[in-house]
Amino acid sequence: MTIARAEAIIPMTPGADHSAATQEGLFVKLNAAGNPIVVVSATATVPFGVILDGEAVTGQDSIGVCGGNFGPAYVRAGAAVTRGYGQLESDGAVINDAGAGARIVVCLFLESGVADELVQAVILTPVQYT
Repeated sequence: MTIARAEAIIPMTPGADHSAATQEGLFVKLNAAGNPIVVVSATATVPFGVILDGEAVTGQDSIGVCGGNFGPAYVRAGAAVTRGYGQLESDGAVINDAGAGARIVVCLFLESGVADELVQAVILTPVQYT
């Protein structure tokens, strides 16, 4: 058997226009049919992946699949962040892990950053805490 892909980065149809620079680095989910994809809109939604390169609805986004073991990617910080684990926000951005309570940890920040900045991170298989 051969490896199908070296990295889990796949093209997917966006359910909304993801071409704006502000869409890059946001986490996405599958809709009920599995495609198109949309930006996560709740902190309790386990994401499918992260937008690496967003396109209009007539194009194909490049999506890094969560837990897909591809190299560090840029994620959008929802607030000022520091190195450490990141948890999902309701708008698809990520913040530092609160360490307690209901949350979904989705990445490991490799650098610090400010709100709305693209920050380097390792994308993890999402871990849901209750």
